Amino acid sequence: MELDLNDILDNIYGGVYYVDKDRKIKYWNKEAEKITGFSKEEVIGEYCYDNILQHVDDKGINLCHNGCPLHATINNGVKREANVYLHHKEGQRVPVTIRVVPLKNKKNEIIGAVELFFKNAKIQSLEEKINELKKDSFRDELTEINNRKYLEEILAEIIAREDINKDNIAFCFLDIDDFKHINDDYGHIVGDKILSMIAGTLKSNLRDADKAFRWGGDEFALILFDIENNKQLNKLLERLKLLVNESFINHNQEKLNVTMSFGATKLRENDTIESLTHRADNNMYESKKKGKNIITVT
Repeated sequence: MELDLNDILDNIYGGVYYVDKDRKIKYWNKEAEKITGFSKEEVIGEYCYDNILQHVDDKGINLCHNGCPLHATINNGVKREANVYLHHKEGQRVPVTIRVVPLKNKKNEIIGAVELFFKNAKIQSLEEKINELKKDSFRDELTEINNRKYLEEILAEIIAREDINKDNIAFCFLDIDDFKHINDDYGHIVGDKILSMIAGTLKSNLRDADKAFRWGGDEFALILFDIENNKQLNKLLERLKLLVNESFINHNQEKLNVTMSFGATKLRENDTIESLTHRADNNMYESKKKGKNIITVT
């Protein structure tokens, strides 16, 4: 019985693709299509560094042109593993673990490399899935993240409860810079894709306990837990800002990306929803006044 290697790779768990020595993509499995949004017809014959996966690391360094694990393995034959953020077809950054091994011919010469990648997502329990279904009325239809109604309900519960440590909770507003120009220059359909891209990047890269919301229009909000001080809060938001900056969609052979202005604050004693959101809103507009794509925390 002959086994087709491609059939086997199409049915394993995890995205798989392999490239030749020039990093031209020769194979792309079904799971790679699911994780990235790119079909095999779109990528086979293309080079992996040409606006496809565009891996970046925690520092926002584009690994395709500076430190690519695939390229390094082709050069020296050493297997590699790394945690990176790939570019989804819809624009958002998705956290994945990649493993790279060299491809060799019968003469033991390196002729390319194989990359296997897994999406870094926690497995939901049955209870979590049921609760998610119950909260359909709390979901923003366009971006599929939590909506303002759900945000206000959670904030009201946090403020009312006396059995949780409120000192370590933070709230943040994020507003897309110059979003009107996107809608004016490219149309609202492209604008909607940008909004979905931002939501996808936030949702994929928050810690498990943290929550992302669409406040309305081009404004988003975050509730962040276990924040000990403003320094930690700023560091967490810097990482999200970097990943938003590195997210993009392709439109008529043009790379479209946006920046966001952040305004954050920790929950204080005697805060109301109004006082908390007002303080974060003021901080966000302070970021706009300072030049945009800035984080302001007080």
